[in-house]
Amino acid sequence: MAPSASVDAAESVVYSLEGKQLKLTTAEDAKQYVDEILAVKGLTEIRLSGNTFGVDAGRAIASALKNHHDLRIASLSDMFTGRLRNEIPHVIEALSEALEDKKNLIELDLSDNAFGPAGAEPLQRLLTNNRHIQILKLNNNGLGIEGARLVSEALVKAGEKNKEEGKSSALRVIIAGRNRQESPGAAHWCKAFEAHAESLEEVRMPQNSIRPEGIEVLMKSLATCKKLQHLDLQDNTFTERGSAALAEVVASWKSLRILNIGDCLLGDAGAIKVLKALTGGNEALEKLHLAFNEIDPEGASLIAGMLMNKKKLALVELNGNAFDPDGDAVRDIKRVLLENGQEGALDELDEMEWDEEEEEEEEDEDEDTGAKKAVDSEEEEDELEGLTKEMSEKLSV
Repeated sequence: MAPSASVDAAESVVYSLEGKQLKLTTAEDAKQYVDEILAVKGLTEIRLSGNTFGVDAGRAIASALKNHHDLRIASLSDMFTGRLRNEIPHVIEALSEALEDKKNLIELDLSDNAFGPAGAEPLQRLLTNNRHIQILKLNNNGLGIEGARLVSEALVKAGEKNKEEGKSSALRVIIAGRNRQESPGAAHWCKAFEAHAESLEEVRMPQNSIRPEGIEVLMKSLATCKKLQHLDLQDNTFTERGSAALAEVVASWKSLRILNIGDCLLGDAGAIKVLKALTGGNEALEKLHLAFNEIDPEGASLIAGMLMNKKKLALVELNGNAFDPDGDAVRDIKRVLLENGQEGALDELDEMEWDEEEEEEEEDEDEDTGAKKAVDSEEEEDELEGLTKEMSEKLSV
């Protein structure tokens, strides 16, 4: 066996160059590794992450993979550091050609490759033709709106082919965070989600600058994904509008285990809608991320009740919200978690947007305002009584 290949306990045959920081530009630069890949028998996993490949070197590696039909996992993230953007699509094209007929390929990871729409275009060939992929990782690829359109278009075509052939979709996981897709890009992804609704279990799209109107469209689309177990939309913008859209559909995901809507600007009204929608349902929840969402004391008072039926919960994040970390709401939350045997589930509350002195000042101001209104009212009554008496005296004269 080649020196860079290994067999693990599950009989997976892995060839790895991961993290070696190789800079391979020409076919000659890659020859040693090409020969090693060709020599591996029954290759099931290739790891090329953490190196940089030029066009000719990338094409040579792709060519070496063509006859490895046992390949199950292709870890191809972070392969183009320092390369020109116009080089990358040529390598993506070669890899797509090499992998499109691999019936055992279940996981494809192309994350952290800044290929943008230019690289998404040649990737369409692979995503349309290889309908065996179950896990698709396209995190931090600079896709933008156009890249989202191209990837979604390919996945929709794959879904249409499945229907024509009477086959079920294999796609279970889509990870596409940090891609600046915004609301229009999210709308493109919706078409792909609906094309594979029967099989999708995990959708992760954090940090994509999606606005409330995009969240609203996403929720309508994801409502068709009845098997959804993991939804991550962290660091997008919900406000009350997006929160209301989530609240309408969240109960339909009976198998939901992980919900990450941290740092999504739910706002006080939006948070209340979401918390009420989660109350009484979603019993499969294991992790709930609600940090930095402007949840106020009124919203916080609903959390304990929402948690009562979440017997599988291992983590709840509430840090960075706008309620007292030592107040009644938190005590109730801790009590419920303790009763459920989940004492350690509540994450730290050390960055709360809560100022006790400011709250007391506001209460004092309210009291002062109330007192002033009472005094003013008394003065008005006295003045009115005086005027009435004066008028009576004049009339009697």
